[in-house]
Amino acid sequence: MCVTTQTHSKAFMVVLKTKPCVDGFYNTPDMIRYTALLSFAAIFMLASCSQKMKMVKTPKTDSLAVESVWKQYVKGLSTKNSRVLKKLSLSQVYCQPCAIQAGTGDLVTADAFIKNMLVSLPKTNLWQAVKTGKHLILTEKIKNYKPLNLNVNSDVLEVYDIWYVTKQPGKIKGFESQRYAFQFVKERGQFKFFGLTAVQ
Repeated sequence: MCVTTQTHSKAFMVVLKTKPCVDGFYNTPDMIRYTALLSFAAIFMLASCSQKMKMVKTPKTDSLAVESVWKQYVKGLSTKNSRVLKKLSLSQVYCQPCAIQAGTGDLVTADAFIKNMLVSLPKTNLWQAVKTGKHLILTEKIKNYKPLNLNVNSDVLEVYDIWYVTKQPGKIKGFESQRYAFQFVKERGQFKFFGLTAVQ
């Protein structure tokens, strides 16, 4: 799977002018660290993906909806509620850490992903970052991208990425990165978990 989040300096200026995902987070040293690291990630991904992508400002209704679904998802992870996590997910999801761990492809069933995350995620620096509540929601429009786990009827797929940056690289196999995105898409009007990706 091609990593989907594509950004550039102008896109980050748009993000910085919008309402913070976490009150008081923008215009702080943490925010500066996020933008610097994600800018590096953008350069890497722009060089590695063939699809045409652009960053757009997330409509307020979508931003609030994604945030609400993400809170439910995090609660499901915290309480190890597989039923809730599966309900919030596509039947198949992309998982870059899973692919690294297993040495296989990155498209897995939601059941396999959830089982993996409930065991692996609590041990990672990523989970510590998730628990802080500090993240960025970035929306991108990807042209001519037809993922294997979603029926896309238009020429453009909108992906909603929830980005986290860890303080240090991880030591758990598959979680050695410092930049991760939990990705969501709309399916029949509902936001569904699409995948987890990482950038070294």
